[in-house]
Amino acid sequence: MVVESKYKSATAYQLSALRRYPGLTVFAVSLALFASLLTVLSSWVLGDAMDELQYAVDNSLGMTPEFVTACWIIFGLALLLFATYVVVGFAFAIMTLRWERDARQEFFETIQGNSMTFHDQVDSKKMLAVAMQDIRWVRFSLNPALRNIIMAVGSLIFASIMLTWIDIEEGVFPVLGVIVAIGSPLYLFFAYRYAVAIEPVRRARSEQNEKLTAVSQEVFRGIEVVRAFGAEELESSKFKGVSKEYEKLLTKEGRLAAFYIPNLILTATTAAAFLYAANQVMLGIFPIGTLVKAIALLAVVDGFSHMLPRFLLVIRGGHVNAQRIVDILDWADPLQEPEKPVKDIDWTGDIVLENVSFKYASGEGNEVPHALKGLSLKIPGGSRVALIGGPGSGKSTILKLLLRLYDPTGGKISIGGTDLSKVRTKDARAAVGLVEQNIFLFRRSVKDNIAFGKKDATRDDVVTAATRAQASEFIEELAEGYDTVIGERGMTLSGGQRQRLAIARTLLQDPKILLLDDSVSAIDARTEFQLRKALDEVMKGRTSITVTQRLRTLMEADMVIIMEKGMVVAVGDHEELIKTSEHYKRIFRRLPGAERYFNQGIGRDV
Repeated sequence: MVVESKYKSATAYQLSALRRYPGLTVFAVSLALFASLLTVLSSWVLGDAMDELQYAVDNSLGMTPEFVTACWIIFGLALLLFATYVVVGFAFAIMTLRWERDARQEFFETIQGNSMTFHDQVDSKKMLAVAMQDIRWVRFSLNPALRNIIMAVGSLIFASIMLTWIDIEEGVFPVLGVIVAIGSPLYLFFAYRYAVAIEPVRRARSEQNEKLTAVSQEVFRGIEVVRAFGAEELESSKFKGVSKEYEKLLTKEGRLAAFYIPNLILTATTAAAFLYAANQVMLGIFPIGTLVKAIALLAVVDGFSHMLPRFLLVIRGGHVNAQRIVDILDWADPLQEPEKPVKDIDWTGDIVLENVSFKYASGEGNEVPHALKGLSLKIPGGSRVALIGGPGSGKSTILKLLLRLYDPTGGKISIGGTDLSKVRTKDARAAVGLVEQNIFLFRRSVKDNIAFGKKDATRDDVVTAATRAQASEFIEELAEGYDTVIGERGMTLSGGQRQRLAIARTLLQDPKILLLDDSVSAIDARTEFQLRKALDEVMKGRTSITVTQRLRTLMEADMVIIMEKGMVVAVGDHEELIKTSEHYKRIFRRLPGAERYFNQGIGRDV
């Protein structure tokens, strides 16, 4: 399923929070600039207060009303600035946290909608790192980084204007404005260059952090195997190696930060402006209050400018993280949903594969062989089909194509005369049910696991499906029966119990076509006999395809398909193939119970 990306670039994704809430964005940015103005206004009023204080001291006037008023104005501006900072922070927090919530939901839905080809190529540990870490770092690049940069640039602009006005007000050439006008662009230029230089280090750091997550997750998921083989030291050594590489990248980043040229430019600019203003005071051109204004304004410029590099780095780092996210959101899925889907489909009709070829994608970019090669086959509707063949022969691949987990890379599949690629994946998976070989159960109650594919299932429906799958007896013996929460991946249950729950889950779905991928391999003979009776009932009137190594299934099938290296070797029923196909006879002789079969004669019960 393809989800079209709304983002043309990483920058567009990074700024999507601002576009998503335009009203809140305008309000927050305007308020941030207002806070910058308040900061420099306080510096200006402070200078005027010092002039008034100097006048009062020179004339022995004490605390003049004008000086007291200036003090109250400074106090009021400080309170207003504090309140503005709170509101700005709150507005940016609401905007960016809502975006982070929506971005994670969008990412989850996109990943969930991608075909299995995507999951074959992209490691799940990378997806976890992107979903949890990268999205959070993009949010950090907006708040606090972008918020503080807006305020810093605003303060720089307002302070530069006021420093220029100081000279103009005193009737001299605006030297202060020229000093800041020269120094500030140089500072910003070198600060940006530093951010660009450190970006590859930040990118490598993100990738190395992803490796740390991958190593940790793999060990924790396979902890039973690690302990069983006494491989704790080996895994610790592997983690230590990855961790040391991460440490090297952090050291390199710190070394770049230590030799930060923009700080030198900032110090030189501030010193030059201060020396000029102090000299003007010495010459009697500037009053002492003007020097205080200049010092206070330079302090504002200096304070905000020192924050710029750190936040520029966060923004550049956020851009790297955004690119990783966009790369996944923009992934080109080969499985496309039809623009005009066919809804009226005869699922009881014949299944026809015409010159079907398929090749799995490789996550490492290596060439992989075809799983199916030019396969042509017709399965009559309502028939029982058994698929048999060695590992890698393509049996399970056929089931996945019928479920539209993948689309063929060549040829086409039709059901009831309808091209399967014209059917929505949702409709195909509602009509085709699979009991997989590697059973996956969720960490939920038994009831929820059985009802997973049918949201409106009642408890009675679940019990009925479990009974038909021969699972009700062991379920009722569990601590809380159908409400028992099973362990992760169903590890608290035996293999046979997990398979019966999976079969019950599929029976409840009531599919038109039933696919069973060696689904009774972990069930004892007694349970298999009971389960076969249930499956016989379910298979009536519907097409069923079973990947199997069981004699009884082969003997009872209407059609047996022998697969080898992605191609059909022979097709027919059991009695026909046992007489005409040496390949089938050779496979059949190796199956458990075959010796009894041949000793007792063809057609006898096994």
